[in-house]
Parts: sequence; structure tokens; C-alpha cells
Amino acid sequence: MPAQHAATIPPGQRPGARFPRFGAATRPFPEVPYEARLRISGEVEHPIEISLEELRALPRIDQESALHCVTTWTKEGLRWSGWRLADLYHQVIEPRCQPRPEARYLVLFGHDGYCCSLLLEDALADDVLIADTLDGEPISPIHGAPLRIVSPRQYGYKSLKHLAGIGLRSKPITLPLGLEHPRGRVEHQERHASAAAWLVRWPYRALIGATAFFQRRGIRSRHFVGHPTLLDELMPQAEHFEVHDIWLDATPEETYRALLALQGGEIRLLRPLMALRELPARLVGRAIGGDRDAAVLDALVASGFVQLAEQPGREIVLGVVGRFWKLAGNAPVRSVHDQQTFTAFDQPGYAKAAMNLLVRAEGRGCRLITETRIQTTDPAAARSFRRYWRLIRPGSGLIRRSWLSAVRRRLVA
Repeated sequence: MPAQHAATIPPGQRPGARFPRFGAATRPFPEVPYEARLRISGEVEHPIEISLEELRALPRIDQESALHCVTTWTKEGLRWSGWRLADLYHQVIEPRCQPRPEARYLVLFGHDGYCCSLLLEDALADDVLIADTLDGEPISPIHGAPLRIVSPRQYGYKSLKHLAGIGLRSKPITLPLGLEHPRGRVEHQERHASAAAWLVRWPYRALIGATAFFQRRGIRSRHFVGHPTLLDELMPQAEHFEVHDIWLDATPEETYRALLALQGGEIRLLRPLMALRELPARLVGRAIGGDRDAAVLDALVASGFVQLAEQPGREIVLGVVGRFWKLAGNAPVRSVHDQQTFTAFDQPGYAKAAMNLLVRAEGRGCRLITETRIQTTDPAAARSFRRYWRLIRPGSGLIRRSWLSAVRRRLVA
């Protein structure tokens, strides 16, 4: 039965329209294990490992609740699904591990190295979940794949991402500068271990914008895979970027084949958005054409993109150099025809764009990720591209999300 929680904004919080990843901006997303396992250790007689199959034997709970960030934003209406931490504790940990009487805290460990502690009383509340899905899909790496804790009555720093293990302890862990309150209850505004709520609330709120900026800057494809990708090797730094991903109930091999075979006509938003983007070029007399029945990647190469690298079955990288912001004279630079000429190109007045499509195994399926990175060759080009990017980025993102959705439709057809 779904558990419903009142959509109310607690004292000191403001509703947020988005649900960003907040945490350590430089901490990479860990590699997601094919089969998640939880290590139970600490003040117990018998440490054990719990498989995902054992979790699935527990009653499954669907729950709609809010997440309250300690920096004062709240995201309401999040639909989680998973298993109550209390059920795991009473049905598995107590009988099999035999916790010692002094074990009053649970210390949660993440695959990314982060940890936090929960008072046992708080951890066993009926709305604390070990979640594996969010809004009907497996949790993405951004929000804590493969498993994360959801504790609606506590600030978000208690809802640990990438859950790897649980340790039973007699004392809570402590973080530098008192950044984690032992309980972190939203109702009592326990934002900090020692400082008053009113004292830290305003600095936290003032830092939301900067925190969000550095979080976005920190999200790169290397964070999705835990080690460098081909795109990282070709363009490790970028002035502008965007990342989109989708989880697919298919093998990496099936997904990669579908990706290579996908035709332009299958991407529903491609034609209208590209027509809108190319309208200025049409007005100055440039003929633009395209074969909607051709494979999308082949069509991109025919239009001036260059295949820069490929790891068959996993990742392909395309690149293009041009003056994208110009009404005329914005055709791709044809002298750039391979990885070497792309990397070496430094003629002033241009932008270099590289895009990858990356398939990575995740649980019973896989995740398809696309990232675009852009560098410019001089300050004048940087200023011109910056203005252009502000204009076209929303449509660019829509095209990429439509592209990922088209791969999903092809797989289920």
C-alpha cells in the first residue's frame, strides 16, 4: 500500500521546482554494482552480507514524500519505492546478526565514500526506506543508484546515496565543523550539531546558487562510470556542457545495436526543433536537407561531424568544429576529418563540440548517457558562443532527451 505524507513545507524551508543532486561536488559517482549487496557489521555478533534477492523478499513499499535539503529547499511529491529499513532490521538484522545492547546508532556507508549516522529510533520510523526506484524508474546515479536511504523527517544529508553497508555503533559519527547533527530532524530544525538554526539558515540559503553551480560543474560522464571515458580523454575540460541519461530495460549489447540503427524519423522532436534552429540559415539562402530514413549517426557524419573514437558496444564519440552562432558561414570545418585534426585545431574564431553516447550496465538493464562538451578557440569566440548557447540550449536538451526516448521505443517495439 502506498504511504502518503502531507505535502507541507516545514519551518525555514522553501519549495523547490527542481531536484538537484547536492553533496560533495567533486565526489565521483561510483560504479553501480551489477548485483547490489549490503554489508552489515559493527556492534553485532555475526556480520553478514545481504543480497538484493533477500531485500526483495521483504514487503515492498511505495511512498510519496518530500526531501528537505539542509540548505533550506524542499522538493515535494517524490515517488519512492523500496523496503522499510525497519523491516530489514527486525526481519533480517536482528535474528541473523544479533546486535549488541550498546548498538544505538546505524552508520550508513555509501559506495562513494560518504557516510552518516542515524539514531536507531529515527532509522526504524515507518517512513524510512531503502529505495531502488524514483518516480517509477530505477534511481539514477545522480540520485544514488543502486540503493539509497529515504528519511523524510530528517534533512537530506541523512538520506544517504549509493548505500553499500550498515554498521551498528554505540556512538554517532562526527563530521568536521559540526556539519552533521546527530539526529537532523526537520521538525526541530536540527541543521547543525551546535550552531542555532537561525544562525546557519541564512548562510546556507545564500549558498544555494553557488552550491548548485559547482554541483552542475562536477557532473561529468566520468562521474557516471567511475573512470575516464573516451570523451574525457578527447576533451577533459569544457566551457559548456550538458548531460542526459535514461535507464533501459535491455542489455548493453541490445542498446548499442539500437543506438547505431536509430533513424532520424524516430526522434520525434528532431525535425521541428532542427527546422527552427536552422531557420536563419534558410532565410539567407542556405539549403538544408537530410534523410530521415538514414541512421542518425551516419547522417551526422554526412553533415560534417567526425567520428572521433569508439569502444564498440560501449561508447562512441562524435565531434564538429564551426562557427555555430553565425547566420551564414557556419558550416562545419571540413579540414577537421579525424581525431588528430580535431584535437589539434586551434584557429581563432571557432568552437569545438564533442558528443558521446555511452552505454553502461546497471542492475538488470543498462543506462544510456549522452554528454556534449564545447570549447572555444579564443575569447571573442567564447563570447559569441556564450550568447548562442543561452538561446539554443533548451532546444538542444529537448533533442537529446527525445533521442534517448527514441532508443527506448525501438527496444520495446
